[in-house]
Amino acid sequence: MQIKSGPKDVPVTSQAHRHWKQKRKPHSGYVLMTVIAVSILVITCLSLLARQSLSLGLKAADQERMLQKRWGSLTLQRTLLVNAERIFERLEEKNRRQGNGTPPVIRSKLVLGEVAFDLLLADEDAKLPLNTLYHYVGLKKTEDSINRVAGSNATLATRLIPAVEPMQISREKQRATASDDEENEVTEDVPDAFRSWGEVFDLATLGKGSGNKTSLQASTTNLTCWGSGQLNFRRASDKAILALAQVVVQDGKARRVLQRYRASPTASLSTLLLGEVSDQQKQRQLQTIFSETSTNFSIWIDAHSRSGPPLTTFTVMKRDADGVVKQQRFSL
Repeated sequence: MQIKSGPKDVPVTSQAHRHWKQKRKPHSGYVLMTVIAVSILVITCLSLLARQSLSLGLKAADQERMLQKRWGSLTLQRTLLVNAERIFERLEEKNRRQGNGTPPVIRSKLVLGEVAFDLLLADEDAKLPLNTLYHYVGLKKTEDSINRVAGSNATLATRLIPAVEPMQISREKQRATASDDEENEVTEDVPDAFRSWGEVFDLATLGKGSGNKTSLQASTTNLTCWGSGQLNFRRASDKAILALAQVVVQDGKARRVLQRYRASPTASLSTLLLGEVSDQQKQRQLQTIFSETSTNFSIWIDAHSRSGPPLTTFTVMKRDADGVVKQQRFSL
């Protein structure tokens, strides 16, 4: 008699194999989760390393460009300031042949590699000397002259912080005139009352609505704190000439002197004054504050690129009474 095996009669080996598989499944899940976790960790670490590497690369590129800006600015500054007098003389000669006047500033642009340099070379002796003006007419009239010469953009930003009291040279000159003694004229050195633009303008107010550097450049095209103290009338603007001449003569006479010069641009300063100013004392005073040459120059350099911060510098080359050349450099 044969006994039929039913579903309950499973061989022992099959039951053992099924039992082993059931015990194996949980361990397989743990391994899979561990692999996934490790993969995520590796990917995260690689991502962070890539990001850090990119950041370091960009930072290195910015530092390289900043080095190019510094090197380029310093090279241009040294080259152009040393040759500034010759550059202006050649431009003046060219403009004279064409019947044009020579402005106190020359603008140019130069591109070296990825860096662009905006240049503003200026004749500081062809700008209104604020220190001379202040010691002649005092604080309030100096402020008024700045507003007339610099324009409306600087009116609200003008904030004079002089380092010394005004010498009131005009009054001293009047006393010398009253004594009718030429040897009594004031020859004392004029101390600098304004040594930086921060002592002339509220730079934060000046920069509102436009770039601070651009506004400062535009407002100081015809103003200086660093010149010789005399104004080179051959390169100065009409407004600067009138503002300085009016500390000695009346507005009407100052305008006649200016008109005579514009009609005869080759005439010497002494010839112009002799024809329009009869008072010899006033002639000497005007010859004290005006000149026909320049020895002090400055340069604005704005170095910029598509990425990285810009570098803006303002450097002044000033020659003292002994002929010694000194440079002052400001970073903005």
